Amino acid sequence: MRKFYLIWTLAVLISGCVAPLTPLQRRGIESRELEGTFEDAFKATLQVFQDYGYVIRSSDYHSGVIQGETGIKKNFIGLMTNQEITATLEQYGEGRVKERLSLVKKYKSSSQYGTQEDSELVEDPEFFQKIYDDIQKEMFIRKNLAK
Repeated sequence: MRKFYLIWTLAVLISGCVAPLTPLQRRGIESRELEGTFEDAFKATLQVFQDYGYVIRSSDYHSGVIQGETGIKKNFIGLMTNQEITATLEQYGEGRVKERLSLVKKYKSSSQYGTQEDSELVEDPEFFQKIYDDIQKEMFIRKNLAK
């Protein structure tokens, strides 16, 4: 348990050195305009989430919300982690869909003193770019399969 607190303290100190993103900067990383229909974007997002290892926890086509999560993984010091991802989609004009993803990483540890939980928003521009590229590719495939 002592290792956990040492690693946690170091992580907090290191992350404290980086300025947090403003809401506008976060929106720029998390949001994209996709070319295609709402239906294709919704189905492509479901497909890509599953390809990335997320289990779909809930989805609502009419509100354009998809929620998924990974299984819990335990590392060598006993820290348990998992990720939750949420997509919100809306039709934005003819042949355009606005999509925003949010990714949260959750941490949990247990000891004789109880359970401690924490979470953080993931702000990885490369991850978001990669997942959006894959969603757009899946939309392209779906569009061309319909012909």
